[in-house]
Amino acid sequence: MKTSCKHYLLLSFLYLFFSAVVFAQSDSYDVVFKQARVIDPESSLDAIRYVGINGNKIAIVSETPITGKTEINAKGMVLGPGFIDLHTHAINVPSFWMQAFDGVTTSMELEAGAFPVKSAYAYAQSLNLPLNYGYSASWAGARLAVADATTMDGTFETMQKNAGKPNWSQLLSTEKSAQVVQLLESELLDGGIGVGVTIGYAPKSNREEYVAIANLANKYDVPTYTHMRSKSTNEPDGAVEGFLETIAVAAGTGARMHMCHINSTALRKINAVLPLIQNAQGKRLRISTEAYPWGAGSTIISAPFIRPDKLPQIDLKSSDIMYVKTGERPTTNARLAQIQSEDPGGLAVIHYLDETKPEQMKYIDEAMLFNDSMIASDAVPYLIKGQEYKKEELPIPSDAYAHPRSAATYTTVLARYVQNQKSMTLMDVFRRGSLLPANLIASASDDAKLKGRIQSGMDADIVVFNLDDVKPMATYKNPRQPSKGMKYVMVNGQFVIKDGQLLKDSRPGRPLKSSLRNRGLVNPNSLPS
Repeated sequence: MKTSCKHYLLLSFLYLFFSAVVFAQSDSYDVVFKQARVIDPESSLDAIRYVGINGNKIAIVSETPITGKTEINAKGMVLGPGFIDLHTHAINVPSFWMQAFDGVTTSMELEAGAFPVKSAYAYAQSLNLPLNYGYSASWAGARLAVADATTMDGTFETMQKNAGKPNWSQLLSTEKSAQVVQLLESELLDGGIGVGVTIGYAPKSNREEYVAIANLANKYDVPTYTHMRSKSTNEPDGAVEGFLETIAVAAGTGARMHMCHINSTALRKINAVLPLIQNAQGKRLRISTEAYPWGAGSTIISAPFIRPDKLPQIDLKSSDIMYVKTGERPTTNARLAQIQSEDPGGLAVIHYLDETKPEQMKYIDEAMLFNDSMIASDAVPYLIKGQEYKKEELPIPSDAYAHPRSAATYTTVLARYVQNQKSMTLMDVFRRGSLLPANLIASASDDAKLKGRIQSGMDADIVVFNLDDVKPMATYKNPRQPSKGMKYVMVNGQFVIKDGQLLKDSRPGRPLKSSLRNRGLVNPNSLPS
């Protein structure tokens, strides 16, 4: 009798245990992607798997079937980490929707940065954004505050409108230069993910200040993001000189220094620049790069490198520059100078290289395919008559304009380099577009350590697509067309795109900030407010 009772109790326990396991398995996952081709760039996994999502996390990556509340048949589709764009100037809802169709799940303003970062994060939070976002501490913003007594609000619009002020871009006194660096230290502690240094817009600025910023970055082990001081094809002030400055500062300080958009900074000198970077990396300098797959760039029309007297140095004519506000291509240098004087913060698209010509396209390809060069869009906001389009509606109106990179950078990489050229693998794209950007900013932001991977415990920032269906649609003539092919885009465990359709009410974006205050590296009370 006792034996039978023990057997009964044991059988009852086993029944309850296995029932609990089955119940947990069937109901424990909010979303399950079934039989997807899962690509994890950190572990090099490329295999058919089942992926279970709970809340905002990846709960499991399983070889065997699992079930959940929502099940998606992803057979024949690729599942990877959402793209992390290190370089955008378009943090608003409609621009983020366009980037979602491009496979982006995190989009950050790191080259120009924001000032003050507290205001930038507060403003972004008020927008209720669909994608994750983040900012670096803005060197240009700090200089505007110190040298021109400009009141900044953290937005790109205000930065752009004040770009024509006379003092911020010039050589500053030793005292004012020190104030700029001191401000940037406070900005890092207020959440800035490293320091954005746009010295290309201030080529006369203090070189010793650049070194001081790198020393500051090295002190906290955070990146700098540099738009190189010079980019001309021809000397003096050539691209080689600009890249050598950043390499020398990295060598002299030990700082982690990221070189922005090497395609549009090196241009036809890319073959001279890449060996310099490769040798520096071989000597373990902490230098990284990024590129985008376009022959044209976009910036404010008063940028010093597109002043009429500088155009011959970059092999351009005034008509190669389009003034976005009116669509005009100035036919003379005098007209270009007039526009630059009247609207120094106006947006321009500069056609450096002709993508239809193979002999010019090769410069872009070499930048994109360079060892571990990251993918970054340099997205700009859509403008209507010079004003940023922020209305939470799609399609983008026909009178709005932006560079097509704002909508189709990552899908262009997939189409050109994976589908057509076969010069990149899908693993390459996810490594360059997701993992390496996450690793770069992880030195500053602990949040980034959970991104760029398809592994249990990581943030559920996921893209799912059929490679054959991926098609970039935005063009220079019509940059308002969203890319095709992203079947599912998930941000923090919530769908932003589901079954190829945008969910406009889904706003799961969260901020990524520096974690320096939490790490106890400094006494915040010792710093200026």
